[in-house]
Amino acid sequence: MFKLPKNKCIRKTILNVVSVYLTTTILLVLALSYMYLSNQEKHIISLQQEKVDIQSQQIINELELLDDNIVEEVAFYPRLNNIGSAIYDIDKNLIFSTFNEELSSINQKQFFKDNFIYYVYKVEPYYLGAAYLVIQKEKTYEFNNELTKIATIVISIILFLILTSFLLVKILIKPLSDNLNLLDKFIKDTTHELITPTSTILNNIEVLDLNKVDEKNLKKINRIKIGATTISNIHKDLSFLLLNNRQKSENKNLNISDILNQRVEYFKILANNRNIDFKVNIQDNIYTTIDSHRAERLFDNLISNAIKFSTKKGTIFIFLSTSSNHENIKFSIEDEGIGMKNSELDKIFTRYKKLNDNISGFGIGYDIINSIIKEYDIDIKITSSENTGTKVTLIW
Repeated sequence: MFKLPKNKCIRKTILNVVSVYLTTTILLVLALSYMYLSNQEKHIISLQQEKVDIQSQQIINELELLDDNIVEEVAFYPRLNNIGSAIYDIDKNLIFSTFNEELSSINQKQFFKDNFIYYVYKVEPYYLGAAYLVIQKEKTYEFNNELTKIATIVISIILFLILTSFLLVKILIKPLSDNLNLLDKFIKDTTHELITPTSTILNNIEVLDLNKVDEKNLKKINRIKIGATTISNIHKDLSFLLLNNRQKSENKNLNISDILNQRVEYFKILANNRNIDFKVNIQDNIYTTIDSHRAERLFDNLISNAIKFSTKKGTIFIFLSTSSNHENIKFSIEDEGIGMKNSELDKIFTRYKKLNDNISGFGIGYDIINSIIKEYDIDIKITSSENTGTKVTLIW
């Protein structure tokens, strides 16, 4: 039994390829079937036309005999099996008919109405006053049988295509799937291995008595702390990507003012290393229902990106407040960095998409931001200008 891979990217690729393949193939099969049925219908109607021509001539011959031998103005209209017929005068007024259907017009030599085909013949001379003979014949079952046969074949082909397409795509995607699974396993193992050494470095730096350290060594310790902080942040992002779909959000009514202040303090060492200044305006005691880990990842990635893309000695403006009626929360972060083009803004949420190869990172920050704002129905607005900076605004 075919099972779709668990990896979202592979699953999406398989479904896209299969849908395109099935759509185009089914349309081709339906087009060919329509062409075949049209030709078959014309062929069947042509054969039927030949039979009706013979029958119509037979009726006209009998009308001629009746016209020559009519007695006391009484005539028995000729009837043939499997067809109905009617005669009309020169003004196309009905004289006599063996079928009950009323025809509003007999201007065409052949036409369809309901489940019947009608054939119109001129009668010359006007036997019994008839100028036109109309033959009514029920649509042949041959065409219906042909239609049923083709429909059965088409349905069988479509089912066969559906069953085989998934198998074929799975075979083609398997090398990619195996490589992605290995990559996921590598990231998972690497992420796990980063926990202990990163925590050890940061914890030991925190307990150091820096007052007894000379300025030269203090700079070295700060560089170590910056490196460890960066690794710790990468570790948290990778952990979030790996566990996001498996870990249920533990939403609580949290003071996000305190969380944001903590994250700003956390990143100050990275900002100071590049002589970047924080201008902070955070309203106190703003509460919202959110998972604490997701709130940290949201703020961390926004602050981290602002630092990465800022120019040295620049300023980052961070703002958090509620509306006057406390219904909406507004957060914004603005840098004075390299900025982005409008075309780049359209690709900003694509996972592993790096908009600037000169900036370190994996291209996962805005993908994480996107997943969190979608989960909590947060509106986002990003404005950016090259060599001017970028501003991100969140409202929820």
